[in-house]
Formats: sequence, C-alpha cells, structure tokens
Amino acid sequence: MIRIVILVAAVLGLYLLLRHFRGLNPAGQKKFWFWFLFSILFAGIIMLTVTGRLHVIAAVVAAMLPFARRILPVLRYIPVLRRFYKQSKGDSAGKEQGGGSSSASKSSALSRDEALQVLGLAAGATKEEIVDAHRKLIQKLHPDRGGNDYLAARINEAKDLLLS
Repeated sequence: MIRIVILVAAVLGLYLLLRHFRGLNPAGQKKFWFWFLFSILFAGIIMLTVTGRLHVIAAVVAAMLPFARRILPVLRYIPVLRRFYKQSKGDSAGKEQGGGSSSASKSSALSRDEALQVLGLAAGATKEEIVDAHRKLIQKLHPDRGGNDYLAARINEAKDLLLS
C-alpha cells in the first residue's frame, strides 16, 4: 500500500514539475534542469545513506580515479571537437538535401583564421609552433588512437595551409 502512495505522489510531482517547466523561458528551463538534476542527485545520496548503500557510490568514485588523470587533459579539446562535430553534421545534412557528393562538398576549404583556430594558435605563429601544435593534436586525435578520419584530416589540412 505504501508503494502505491509513493508512486502516486511521484507521478503527481512529475506532472506538477512538467507543468511548471512549460511556462519557463529557455534560460529558466536551463536553470530548472540544473536544480532538478541536483535535487535528484542529492535525494539519491540521502536515500543511499539511509539504506546503508552509500559504499556503492564510494566504490564507483574510487574505480574512476585512475581514469580521471587520462580524461582531464583531453577535456581542453572539447571546443575543437564540438566545432568539428557541428561542421560534420552540417555537411551530412547538405548531402541528404541533395548537396552532391563531390570531394569539394566533403571538406570545405579552410581559411587561414580557421586553420589557426583548429590548431589553437594565435595569428603570428611560427613554423615551430605550428608543427608542435599539430603534433600534440594529432597524437590525441589520430584514428589509430581513437580519433576519427575527419578530425585528423582537418588537423593535417590546417597544418598544410599554415606551412604553405
């Protein structure tokens, strides 16, 4: 009987939250999601503590610590990866709408500014800085190391443009 009462209360609470969510502007919706997820996480931790199962969370956190050292340096490349992802989605959408399949539509030509952004360099970069930035990025994003062909091709294209 208590489970039915809890289920009805949860459904009613979810209904009220969704009703409130619909009336918010996009900025308010973002703030709402942050607080909603934070509240769910907090409630979950309290529930695990009360039931004596908090050690599960401690085990998961302890198991993830060795991987944190490898993941944290890669996080600085997220803006570059996001830009490449958006560009690749735009290219695939163009093909689906009849944009053609020539090699020119697969890879848009980079401007000098875009090439500098891809390699994460400032406008007056020297040849050594270009080569060093290329080497660091290609080591992280090469297809043999878990990257993909598109990212490696863009990085190589940026280096070639800047060195020519």
